[in-house]
Amino acid sequence: MKRDYLVPISLFLVGLLILTSGWGTYFLLDKDSMKLLAPVEEILVSIENNNWKEVNQHLNIINQIWEEVSVYWPMLIHHQEMDRIEESLNKLKSYLLHQDKNQAMAELYNLIYFIKHIPQKEAFNIQNVF
Repeated sequence: MKRDYLVPISLFLVGLLILTSGWGTYFLLDKDSMKLLAPVEEILVSIENNNWKEVNQHLNIINQIWEEVSVYWPMLIHHQEMDRIEESLNKLKSYLLHQDKNQAMAELYNLIYFIKHIPQKEAFNIQNVF
């Protein structure tokens, strides 16, 4: 009698584990991406105000946050997504170093898209299942 319930209960527990780990991953990525987006948006404002000293401060904050999340994000997302963000950050650093306002703004919008794309891509919804 007990063995009749063993398989359904095991399948239920495995399914529950998969769902909770998926939601946990999504919320972690969403929280981290929001943490990254805050200083990126501050850079946008600082560039518009031609405040390059403040831009560098926010860039340092982004680098610190990126160093923290880049430790465990490779376990959660595809490496190509990480490469896109790192490439965008490197371009952005170069543009900011040379105070190239137009290129920096364009790269900031790319970076914002890449960062926002991470949790959207990992979200548990119909589009991502099929």
